[in-house]
Amino acid sequence: MTISEWLKGAKEKIPSLDAELILCSALNFDDRVDIVLYADQEFDFKTADEMVKKRESGVPLAYIVGFKEFYGRNFKVDKNVLIPRPETEQIIISALSIIDVEKFKNVRILDVGTGSGCIPITLKLELNSEGINSEIFGIDVSEPALKIAEENAKSLDVDVTFFNSNLLEKVDSLPDILIANLPYVDMNWDWKSEELKFEPALALFAEDGGLKLIKKLIDEIAEKDSTYSKTSELKSPKFLILEADTSQHDEIIKYAKSKGLNLINHSNFAISFKF
Repeated sequence: MTISEWLKGAKEKIPSLDAELILCSALNFDDRVDIVLYADQEFDFKTADEMVKKRESGVPLAYIVGFKEFYGRNFKVDKNVLIPRPETEQIIISALSIIDVEKFKNVRILDVGTGSGCIPITLKLELNSEGINSEIFGIDVSEPALKIAEENAKSLDVDVTFFNSNLLEKVDSLPDILIANLPYVDMNWDWKSEELKFEPALALFAEDGGLKLIKKLIDEIAEKDSTYSKTSELKSPKFLILEADTSQHDEIIKYAKSKGLNLINHSNFAISFKF
């Protein structure tokens, strides 16, 4: 069977782009252009067929091919980490905007609930390209997730420190910028994608309408910030960037304000605070 013949059958079962990406992965092609170059050649499609069956059953494409693109770079993913999503790129944009406005020359950043490490790794690479010195950390309660994050950092040749922590439990001092894409999906939402059942529940779902962990993080920030303020005469401003569904923004903003965090901006899924 030739590539053209295989693709024709595969595209009757799954989306065209998914079929092409699966084929590239199964045949170790570097680019989809190879599909055209070798269109009339015959190959063994056993692996590709198995991958198509998984996609038909609803398994996310990223878990099948083993990576997901985020901010123009490929990140390794598996069942232990949430699949990076386009909406999360707004966090990168928000962080870079704050760094630009505040004219940071040196910046410390902490990503809470780092998962695949796509956020801190991307920020490190973007800041390196702009000549800004940065010390960046990623923390997660999941050891398997941290292993994936470390593999991504090594693959992309970037210096980011990862360690295990349940929110800020093992964090001694607050950095200049905290970032958190914590679980915020409410189990009662009736529009949940069927594909979510393949992703780690630990990284997706939270109680209290999806806001339990976000509120707990805000509480911990407020407590640590209050302790720091009492021991320092000159407190430098700090920032928090969260990801949440737009339907949750009003409640998060109200709660954060009650804890002394002031809203800067909320755009798409990202909300930024200064404290």
